[in-house]
Amino acid sequence: YQRRVRGVEMVMKALALALALIVLVSLVYGEIPRACSTSDTDKFPFCNPNLDLDSRLKDLISRISDADKPKLLTARSSPNNNIPSLGVPEYDWGANCVHGVQSRCGTRCPTSFPNPNALGATWNMSLVYDMGQVIGIELRALWLEGAGENRPDNLPHVGLDCWSPNININRDPRWGRNVEVATEDPYIGGLYGSAYTRGLQEGKLDKRFLQAVVTLKHWAAYSLENYGNVTRHNFNAIVNAYDLANTYFPAFKTSVIDGNAKGIMCSYNALNGIPTCASQFLNTTLRGDWKFDGYVTSDSGAVADIYTQHKYVPDAERAAAVALKGGTDINSGGVYESALLKSLADGYVSESDINLALYRTFKLRFQLGLFDPIDDQPYWHVPPTAVNTPESQALNLLATRQSMVLLKNDKNTLPFPKGKKVAVVGPHFNATGVLLGNYLGQVCPKSPGDTSCMTSMLEAISAANANGVVIGAEGCSVTGSSTNGFAEAIALAKAADYVILALGLDGAVESEGKDRYSITLPGVQDQFSQEIVNLGKPTAVVLINGGAVAVDWLHQHAPAILEAFYPGFLGAIGIADVIFGNYNPGGKLAVTVYDSSFTSQSNFLDMSMTNTPGRTYKYYKGTPLWPFGYGLSYTTFSLKWSNSKTEFTVSNLNRDAITLTVNVTNTGRIAGDEVVQAYFKPDNDPLIIKQLFGFQRVHLEPGQSQIIRFVMDYKTVCTADKNGDIYSVPGHYAIMVTNGVDQNLRGSLFVEGKKFLVQNFK
Repeated sequence: YQRRVRGVEMVMKALALALALIVLVSLVYGEIPRACSTSDTDKFPFCNPNLDLDSRLKDLISRISDADKPKLLTARSSPNNNIPSLGVPEYDWGANCVHGVQSRCGTRCPTSFPNPNALGATWNMSLVYDMGQVIGIELRALWLEGAGENRPDNLPHVGLDCWSPNININRDPRWGRNVEVATEDPYIGGLYGSAYTRGLQEGKLDKRFLQAVVTLKHWAAYSLENYGNVTRHNFNAIVNAYDLANTYFPAFKTSVIDGNAKGIMCSYNALNGIPTCASQFLNTTLRGDWKFDGYVTSDSGAVADIYTQHKYVPDAERAAAVALKGGTDINSGGVYESALLKSLADGYVSESDINLALYRTFKLRFQLGLFDPIDDQPYWHVPPTAVNTPESQALNLLATRQSMVLLKNDKNTLPFPKGKKVAVVGPHFNATGVLLGNYLGQVCPKSPGDTSCMTSMLEAISAANANGVVIGAEGCSVTGSSTNGFAEAIALAKAADYVILALGLDGAVESEGKDRYSITLPGVQDQFSQEIVNLGKPTAVVLINGGAVAVDWLHQHAPAILEAFYPGFLGAIGIADVIFGNYNPGGKLAVTVYDSSFTSQSNFLDMSMTNTPGRTYKYYKGTPLWPFGYGLSYTTFSLKWSNSKTEFTVSNLNRDAITLTVNVTNTGRIAGDEVVQAYFKPDNDPLIIKQLFGFQRVHLEPGQSQIIRFVMDYKTVCTADKNGDIYSVPGHYAIMVTNGVDQNLRGSLFVEGKKFLVQNFK
């Protein structure tokens, strides 16, 4: 009884403190521009929260002059897109939140998580959901503080829509933006997009309103920056219906239908001759088939590309028209502001076309609670202390650790024992900023771009190597041709008991606007790494990169290789934890790591997934360095069917389902994570080698077992035909359950019934 009383008292004290904090925050942030907040404006019907949303929206739009409409449909035009006469405040469309809020620091700096290419390797969608929750609440807090983009002028002020996640597939390792995407697999991509979306949009504080708004990017078939004479601004992606339906569309479909995403960004490229921001796919597929009810923005400058690069129409007026009528509500760029009213006057667009875009975009601002009284809205009272909390940093460290993929570990080279002399050599031997990847918010309070508050690679290794000695040297730069630093680094490696070889890429090699021509290590890193490994010391290679790197020689000769991707703010700590056994790696590749010959075999400009040699694990016919789904552990696991039955039957007429049950056991001596993966192969589609349909990451103590269940029905094994139409086809489907390394179970699914159309491709 006394414990219960004390518990109630603690709860009441916590509530009192929270209410006091809300009052304090409301006083501090009373300067934030707010709609319907003055006696001159709060009498408008659109300010009345008792009216239905449709009536409020129509009332507001009816009061907006034609002259004000273009700036309201233009991204990144705050603080100049307000309407004082109506009390409509500025609003910025275009905050980026790819792996954290990309803003200046407020009272605190936003949490910067691992990059999506690393997050994909976690195979943990609940973690992605939790990250979305953190980003969403931090965006609210930073918005309330008036934080702007991560620039010295703090402009534009961030809004509450995030231009993220990027759910394009990792089609080819040469693409410069692979750092931003989670995977090459459309199934994982859809789950990632859906988890991020639900986490960001569905906050915990107030179910009446959206916490924030996602903007899935880039629609569609976008995975080229600048290659040869082709740029993303003039590229025409030729994609057949089979590849659109099986590869390029599914992640968007899942994120829209299951995640309820409220935003889409159309891309720079054309798709089969039509610029994506003018494509009727936005209306027919997104808003028609998938019932998408959010807004669409162009990428920055993409509407201008319609006439300047693609030559689809002759001028800005008609570019504005085809974009707006095609379904692009927001223009990131100057075309709508400069040409939309002339387009209206010339009859290329109608007043109703413009008002429809206003309706869609203002609807989201209302759903964010920006036109309702704020006294009872928790999202208007999120304190600065909600940013970069101990809980968010704990989640950040968990994500960093779970993303590490151990690719090789001959003779149990890793983990290194502590207390020894360790040499850290290579271009990333003391890395900080490069670990952050791209699309960054300010991470240290001193200034934008400052990384002095980060733990460097050398510092993290030193801290983890208790009672030991750590020495380091660069040896060579990432891209340079000089070998002058070799001697110093080799001497340090010779003097050490153990060696960490920190290699990889950086933004000078791969980035937005810059694709790679080669997928090998740039500069003289290959030569340097061979000299270090040939010393014969216990050596662990650590790879820092966005797109996969073909390390053909190291694959054969390095004792241990750890893929760290761009691991983020806590990346060095996560790497050190794995190197010295503080954390047992359990990440799995969400991409295929090809050898160096892939670039000579595959045309980067060819968007086909199936042309020889094929792309991604679903279609690649060659032998990769490491396959999709691969990743080692410091412990061992076994997989067994939970019963003797390995053949199953479902009917597509009765709509029944079966459940696969697999027993996974930690057969080693230390605790660890395993990812159990389930695939099928259809007999009716000879192009597909296998296709993922389920997975689960589990943590097991030594000797512990767990039952994993995968539900299958006829829809599980549906694929698209050459016309993009998705059918249920009776017949045999091979089933494979694996850990991606050495445990492989096989079974069969027989679908009975008749062939019928599940979804028509339009």
